[in-house]
Amino acid sequence: MRHVIALFVATAVFVCLTWEAGAVRPRLEVVGQNLVVNGGFEEGGEGWSSAPQVLDEGAYEGEHCGLIDSTADGEAKEVIQDFVPLKPFTYYEFSMAARRETGQGYVRVICNWYAAPGERLMSSPQWPAGRAIPVTLRTGEAMGDWREYSGVFRSNRADLGGVQLMIFIGVGADRVYLDDISIREVRYPDAPEWELPDAVVFEGRPSRFGMAVEDAAQDGQTFTVTTSGATYVLDAAAGTMSCHQRIGAEREVVTADFGGPLGDLAIVHRDEEVCVLEGDDLAIGFQGDSLVTIATNRALDATLTSAIGAEWFRAQEPYLLAIDQQGGFCVMPWSRPELHSGGTTMSGPNQDTGEPGWTASWQVGAREMFALAVFPGREFDWEESFEKRIVNTGAEPKPDALREYAQHASVLFMFNGIYNRIAGVSYAAPYNVGAPDKLQATIDLAHELGMEAIVYRHPSSYDWLKLSLDYFLEDLRVTRGRYGFDGWYLDGYPAWNSWFDCYRAMRIVRDRVGDGTIYVHCTLNPPARMTQLYCPFIDSYATFLLRGEGQFINGLSDPYLRYVVGTQNISNTIATLKAGDMVVEPLPEDYTQQDLEQAERASLRLQLQTMLSLNGRCRPLPLGLPRVNGPGQVPPEGGVPRLLLRRARPHGAAVARDRRADTDDVAAAGGGQVTAMRMLVLGAAMSQHMQGRDAPRSEVAIASPASLQ
Repeated sequence: MRHVIALFVATAVFVCLTWEAGAVRPRLEVVGQNLVVNGGFEEGGEGWSSAPQVLDEGAYEGEHCGLIDSTADGEAKEVIQDFVPLKPFTYYEFSMAARRETGQGYVRVICNWYAAPGERLMSSPQWPAGRAIPVTLRTGEAMGDWREYSGVFRSNRADLGGVQLMIFIGVGADRVYLDDISIREVRYPDAPEWELPDAVVFEGRPSRFGMAVEDAAQDGQTFTVTTSGATYVLDAAAGTMSCHQRIGAEREVVTADFGGPLGDLAIVHRDEEVCVLEGDDLAIGFQGDSLVTIATNRALDATLTSAIGAEWFRAQEPYLLAIDQQGGFCVMPWSRPELHSGGTTMSGPNQDTGEPGWTASWQVGAREMFALAVFPGREFDWEESFEKRIVNTGAEPKPDALREYAQHASVLFMFNGIYNRIAGVSYAAPYNVGAPDKLQATIDLAHELGMEAIVYRHPSSYDWLKLSLDYFLEDLRVTRGRYGFDGWYLDGYPAWNSWFDCYRAMRIVRDRVGDGTIYVHCTLNPPARMTQLYCPFIDSYATFLLRGEGQFINGLSDPYLRYVVGTQNISNTIATLKAGDMVVEPLPEDYTQQDLEQAERASLRLQLQTMLSLNGRCRPLPLGLPRVNGPGQVPPEGGVPRLLLRRARPHGAAVARDRRADTDDVAAAGGGQVTAMRMLVLGAAMSQHMQGRDAPRSEVAIASPASLQ
């Protein structure tokens, strides 16, 4: 009898299952053989590169079982199978039998994504493409008798070739017995037909954030829908649609040919948030944020012809992103999880995407969703970019410090120090405020001083506890309702691997906070947990975006800065850079590790200059601006703490020490006495100057653009 499935979600599409004795098991059909070599250890250590001890008594099944023993030193121990071949976009069930003696520490099963044996999939040269963690046994779990544990996982990377399977004990002295280990392909029941037109109507009101359906007209079977950011002209009889950008430039961006008539369509719903067309077997939703969603109950072929040359082109089947200096478009198909449907495949492009006229095609299966967006979806809010300045404190700042901060910043961001530490961390769910009265008093004082207050959340950590996206959204609603703060800092998007879930969540969160600040740290992005492929229509719901953590930035003109970190004419949010490893001069394509080590790094001053040239900002500290609760970080009497810089190792690993910013990094930007607050003020003053606006005298007096030449 299977008692428990414990699992930890990372970057795969996961099915979160917990079965108790007598519970009804989801209808999963096993359709494949066991892909793990020697999962019962009947052949000794064969197949396992980090071989376990093999015992010939006490097995769960057969005559042998494996043992991981960390009782000698309490250090992490593991067994590894280097490569288990898998198919992309396919569900697999991992299962094993296990028992533990002491229950100390934790036992975790990790499936690292690989393209081929020895070739790990990457999200960028710095970031591995993630992993599945189908089973986690926490402290005290699985002691005593043998039990079976399992979890279902799926990768949404088309270039997946398999996984490296690792089972280990971490942080504890324990003896863990293993047997009957398997990975088998499974199939879920067929997806039902979409409920039309509801499938293309979402919660949340983009109109509250400057994105709306402005007009919709029908002339026979020709429909013209105008949103804040785009105009779409759909000829349902011909099965074609032209897509025009409205913000930044007025132009045709892409045309779509759906391979024949779409049937008789009619406008069945229209308000500021969405215009919905419905036919016999599909519905099309034109969202106010300029995303077009097509839920189809029949197979559909779509060929897109680009009217722009893409200066930034990224594709990971079946997803595509194409951007030039003025804007662009993206294609994001979606399949419902835990259901079997036809899938969507992508062909091409086979031409040079740097010139207009290139094409790509999608074969969309029945009961799938096809989505296309033109961007930017909203205007850039220049006034907000000048006026909103964020100060980040580790926890609740002291009242005198907050009063000083209010002279220079308009948004107080309180980091994870406001929460109790659980299992040694304060950055992960469940979130329990350590001093509720203190937090409430700080928020009230911030409001009295005319500041917004936003607080920290790590969305993925809810997945780690097997808590749903709806639980996450409800937790945000209840917590904000209790304390009355204004917005959120999200340490990662609510879903790295599903643009649909992330989009839904961001619409809801934005609707609830209105004009409040949403600051998203999103170096890794949906739909595929990648650094360079992302969804601008989701980014548009944020006030600030923070990107660049752990990324090698190859010179000041690296396209990554313009087309991923920068947002002008893309999502039109306020861009901030969390620079990890930024060099001054680009390295050659064949650069060596020695070249990288010897390359000149960009100073804080130069990073700020570079971001301002992109109408963005630069964040001096990886964890924000002044922290006021640590040793040596309390503001001097009547003043603001000086800027502190945190050094970072390559790939963004922080060194656990700060240094006072008395180098030319800061001196060049206004002298060794420049403060963290003034660095933000400087950014606003320079941006205003670049746009031909007059900055307040107090800001201009701190530093003029000439002082940074």
